[in-house]
Amino acid sequence: MEEEVQRVFDALAGLADIEDPKVRALAVARVLKEWPDHSKALREIRRQAVLELLAPEGATFRGIAKELGVKPSTLQDIASEYSRWAKRPKKDPEQQAE
Repeated sequence: MEEEVQRVFDALAGLADIEDPKVRALAVARVLKEWPDHSKALREIRRQAVLELLAPEGATFRGIAKELGVKPSTLQDIASEYSRWAKRPKKDPEQQAE
């Protein structure tokens, strides 16, 4: 696992090594532009992994959270796709009037 993570970090660090400043700026701009999509994909990969860990009978949020080094509430948020950074839908003005 650590090898894959390190390759991602090395690739990001490698952007700073691009000699031509125009090419470097364009490369970083492209990564930043596409980052939100990759971030969404990473969150979904993590969510699926958490659901797999929770699937066996007897698996608990508390136990899995301890293994992953997070709080049980964080694990529940991951499993339910909750994100404090996600945009919440605006309330319907008609519902607010009620």
